Amino acid sequence: MQVKMSKGFGTSEPYESLHEWDCFVQGGTGGLVISKSGNYSTCFIEVFPKNPDCFIRGEGKTIQEADDAAWAKYQKIKSCTHEMERRNRTDGYDYCKHCSYSATVFEPLTRCCKCKEPTAYTYDFRKKWYCKKHSRLKPKDPNQKVDLWGGEKITPRKLKKLWKKCATAVLRSNGRMGKVIPKLKYGRHFECDGYMLMMDFQRQKDIVIKRGLELIASLKRARLKVK
Repeated sequence: MQVKMSKGFGTSEPYESLHEWDCFVQGGTGGLVISKSGNYSTCFIEVFPKNPDCFIRGEGKTIQEADDAAWAKYQKIKSCTHEMERRNRTDGYDYCKHCSYSATVFEPLTRCCKCKEPTAYTYDFRKKWYCKKHSRLKPKDPNQKVDLWGGEKITPRKLKKLWKKCATAVLRSNGRMGKVIPKLKYGRHFECDGYMLMMDFQRQKDIVIKRGLELIASLKRARLKVK
């Protein structure tokens, strides 16, 4: 099966997988992974099975190793009986105790403050939850500002500028010198040279902001400016 290789993640030539994938598969040879233990580049394969409906990512030194790692995960998921647990999540998203499978299986523990139905759709500034039907009744936050690490209050516009500065610094440090384009409609995404840096989760955002601020500070000390 031919695997589409993402442009901007190394080679764009299709990769011929040795495994019989029955779903959409994509990959790359220069994926950037941001973690607390340190950033690194890796070959990767991303798989989007329909049965079961989940996401699988395999990594390795070569694209073949990444493909084999993803296939091993897929086979284990298919053969597993799946004993699911919440792992302190309240939104109904669960994880198997025995393999890498994860999905929304249980009902959310939180309930809509209007109809009392289980929901994890949205909540207001008072942490009151609203289902999709009643989300239009959610009040606006009268103090719509963000407190970054207990420091200065930052308005959303200034916060977006901070995100872009930090994302740009991280991308530049990894050799991506093209124009950084914010993709903020559906999440905290920044595109550069065909690569998408994502800051959707709190951990991702904290790592990028911390690393970005460190890089910006070092550049200022060297009298350079991140463009």
